[in-house]
Amino acid sequence: MIRIEGECQSWCKAGSDNLKKQLPHIIGDFPEINGCHFGTINLYLDKPLIVVSPDHRTKPVPWDPSFGVGEIFDFLRIEIEAPVGSSHVQAWLYIPHGSPHRIDIRKHEVITTKLNVSEGNRCAIIINKQTVELPYMKGYYFVI
Repeated sequence: MIRIEGECQSWCKAGSDNLKKQLPHIIGDFPEINGCHFGTINLYLDKPLIVVSPDHRTKPVPWDPSFGVGEIFDFLRIEIEAPVGSSHVQAWLYIPHGSPHRIDIRKHEVITTKLNVSEGNRCAIIINKQTVELPYMKGYYFVI
């Protein structure tokens, strides 16, 4: 198990509109995300995280014509403490393969039920899977 804290940030406002289009395509194959809020919690983690073994990977999802045959999404089961000090809630790292945010491995999006968090709030993700901590540059990567 690892716990990584981070800060809630606002990257773009397209998330809720996109999720309204994407999730209906995904829920049939991955029903456990049914009931998630149509919006993401955008976290800038204190430590970099690379997810190489997600709990679920979609087939190409035809949610937007600009993605041709569709976009692939990965999901990793986590818990979120949002904000820090609150009770843990079941959540998923939501990893859209076409997102420009994937370039920065400290930026991650979380989907869960509607939570009362704001930009600047400190949150933590809890991952109950085996991880590998690798030294790299000035910090560490956590690889799942």
